[in-house]
Amino acid sequence: MAANSSIEWTEARWNPTTGCSKISLGCKNCYAEKLSKRLNAMGVQKYKNDFKFTE
Repeated sequence: MAANSSIEWTEARWNPTTGCSKISLGCKNCYAEKLSKRLNAMGVQKYKNDFKFTE
């Protein structure tokens, strides 16, 4: 489901997946994983599976 966007060059945005699978040492300090924990704590339903890849 597309959502309205405040991005100036588009009218809508769509993020069909959440989470990720760690594949390298560069993933050790992943900002997205920290953000997903915050969003989960805020009750955002998309992040209920923590940082597990979810379609």
